[in-house]
Amino acid sequence: MNSKLTGIIVISVLAASLGGVLFFLEKSGGGDSSSAQESSSTAVINKRETKKTQIVDRSADEVESVKVENKSSSFEMVRSKSGKSTWEIAELSGLSLSLSEENSLADCAATLKSFDTVEEDSSELSKYGFDEPNSKFTVTFNDGEARTFYVGDNLPSSDRYYYLHEEGSSTVYQVLNTYLQYMVEKKEAYVSKVLISQPGQDAYPDYGKLSVKRKGVDYEVVIEDDESEQGAVSAQVMISPVYGYLNISNSTGYSHGMWGLTATSTEVIFPDDKALEEYGLNDPECVVSLTGEGYDYKLIIGDPVHVKDEEGNDMDEIGSYYCTIEGVNGMDCIFLVSASSLPWVTQTPEDILSSLMTFNYIKDVGEIDITRPSVSDKITLTYDNDLDDVSKAELNGKELDIPSLKTFYEYLITCPAEELCFDEPDESKFLMKIEVKRYDGGGDTLEFYTDTGRRAIVKLNGVPSYRIETKWLTQLEKNITSLEKGEKISESY
Repeated sequence: MNSKLTGIIVISVLAASLGGVLFFLEKSGGGDSSSAQESSSTAVINKRETKKTQIVDRSADEVESVKVENKSSSFEMVRSKSGKSTWEIAELSGLSLSLSEENSLADCAATLKSFDTVEEDSSELSKYGFDEPNSKFTVTFNDGEARTFYVGDNLPSSDRYYYLHEEGSSTVYQVLNTYLQYMVEKKEAYVSKVLISQPGQDAYPDYGKLSVKRKGVDYEVVIEDDESEQGAVSAQVMISPVYGYLNISNSTGYSHGMWGLTATSTEVIFPDDKALEEYGLNDPECVVSLTGEGYDYKLIIGDPVHVKDEEGNDMDEIGSYYCTIEGVNGMDCIFLVSASSLPWVTQTPEDILSSLMTFNYIKDVGEIDITRPSVSDKITLTYDNDLDDVSKAELNGKELDIPSLKTFYEYLITCPAEELCFDEPDESKFLMKIEVKRYDGGGDTLEFYTDTGRRAIVKLNGVPSYRIETKWLTQLEKNITSLEKGEKISESY
């Protein structure tokens, strides 16, 4: 803080303290009436009303340009010839700009007002920080009038206010930072922070393919539309590293989070290779690609930024990451994006998959074949168009109770996708094979092999995909027997 300004504050505090002592003596009988009157006069002076002033009284529509020179950067915003409500900033040419930020700058410059007048005829402007101002800005209006202002220090009592004075004047004002924040921030703040626009609810493009590659992970997560339309809970399915149905409550941010992705700030414009390396973008933590008809986006996620404690030291918690975006015009920048908007960095396939390993609507299923080392079972189903449901079912030629069959089938399709597994099983440890065959020729095949202990490896459609507890298979065998005998089917294991 400026030493002279500090002295003024200290003297003011001492005067207030002495005033309090005199007031106490008056109440306790010490002092005379003249002292009481003097104290009363001092109190009136100290409690004066603030003097609010409309410093600039124009409208944003009259602004032709605002030139800003601050400690971070220099730039000039000029009204575009192409439209009354658009602006150009030459220093940011080629980048998408935030119209709301630009309009706010023009509006604040045109309607500038003070909260109070600090000093009307200051003989020492430097004590308010005007010798090295936070910003100098000039607003020019369409009638040729131009006015230049200097933004000094924050008030010692509150960082909600700045000192301000106009060029050619020695009056010092106290102004809310909401009027001056656009004059003191760096020019990068005027770049649009919307990396990819959010489509309207009915305007989403057809879903293409989402691919996620993380550092240190030897597989790629790929999500596409479910072309079979058999998905139980989501229109999209995972096709790599395993085939699986998405849990809609957990996966929406992962599958659709690229649309509407917004940064918290712009750190570097037009970054070169050195800048990309400095922010960890040459060896990224994660790369997310979203491609489809009419769009091809690539989000590159670099170094993390940790949350800081009260002393400014990094904590374990990560608050954001440095990112770049490709495939969007006017976004050649390094952005800072909140970690909460980047699920691809931390979420695993297990986090977003549903518990269902396979799913086929029972009314579409014509046959279920179950093979074990010593026995084979065949369930046949008959679909009734009028009922739009299964009307008849047989197990090895024996007619089954339809409600019991449905309970059995529900248990079968809820084979739990508990843990991903990419290990090829020992073929000699075969336990069971289940083939679900639909009328349209589609379906799924599950093969089970003993792994270790009480676990089994599951090959889904010929690909090692999951590991489950063998007790699920034990209960399935019991349910086959119960189904054949007309006994109650267990829904748990």
